[in-house]
Amino acid sequence: MLSLVAVLWFAVPGSRPLFAQQNRDDALTVLEVKSNVYMIGGAGANVVVHVGRDGVVVVDTGRRDRADAVLAEIRRLTARPIRYIINTSADSDHVGGNAVLSAAGQPLTATGYLRDGISDRQFAPILAEEHVLMRMSAPGRSQVAYPVAAWPTTTYSATAGERQRKLVLNGEAIQVMHQPAAHTDADSLVYLRRSDVLIAGDVFDIRRFPVIDVTNGGSIQGVLDSVNRIVDMTFASTPFPYEDDGTVIVPGHGRLCTTTDAVDYRDMVTIVRDRVADLIKKGRTLAQVQQANPTAGYRRRYGSDSGEWTTQMFVESVYRSLNARRDRTDGH
Repeated sequence: MLSLVAVLWFAVPGSRPLFAQQNRDDALTVLEVKSNVYMIGGAGANVVVHVGRDGVVVVDTGRRDRADAVLAEIRRLTARPIRYIINTSADSDHVGGNAVLSAAGQPLTATGYLRDGISDRQFAPILAEEHVLMRMSAPGRSQVAYPVAAWPTTTYSATAGERQRKLVLNGEAIQVMHQPAAHTDADSLVYLRRSDVLIAGDVFDIRRFPVIDVTNGGSIQGVLDSVNRIVDMTFASTPFPYEDDGTVIVPGHGRLCTTTDAVDYRDMVTIVRDRVADLIKKGRTLAQVQQANPTAGYRRRYGSDSGEWTTQMFVESVYRSLNARRDRTDGH
């Protein structure tokens, strides 16, 4: 059986594992994605690290209980300070390490900034879409409560018309783009333009059917729009598929991906959406939709009958989001 490192290695031509303690079940893995761009796996969500002249940019920070281990791996990559953290969502496996990694960093400017009521230390700033801050600072019953030190310190607001935030760090143009009503209403894609690496967060997870949090603004149409955007933005190695070129996509979880993976995933989401929409149009109830098995042909690859996200839960989320969309259209 291939180790996790070997699976990741062969996922994208040219990528290579750097180090992993394979004799430990809880060990992190570090993969070189492109020059100066690394993915740390095993921390919950995939953590992306960009190293350059200005320091370290981290996209997502993993679970809280893995934060110290993630920081140790970053220190193995470089002695440069963490300068900036970007979150792709408010999920605990994406933001859990915020406080630890931010506190270990240094600000971009000499004056930096302070966190009121915590200490007079300086921290690496944390950027996210404003809904991430709203969820972390005022969590609902089903969400984790976060200390102030983990909250985003700077946000961009799609509600106010700022649909993306543009940065230039380490000589890299970085686009942080809001994805409305996808996995939730707080998702962002992060694109490293010079490196041609797209960090997709949980709008793209080829291990399973899309996780759609309808309660927090997610929808099947939003997921499909986001995956279509990924397909539109990325480049396959054409006309030389054996070359190492092309965009590398870092999903929220699992192996590295290419445009071909995104196309396959997009097609699956489209077909399941259309099947459920057709059943709703015929007046079928949720139970009848489940019985009709709209995920047929894809259950073996993406489905699960147990765990935190089952096929039944996915179909219900598709049904609920399409019904909500229809209700809004009819009401309008």
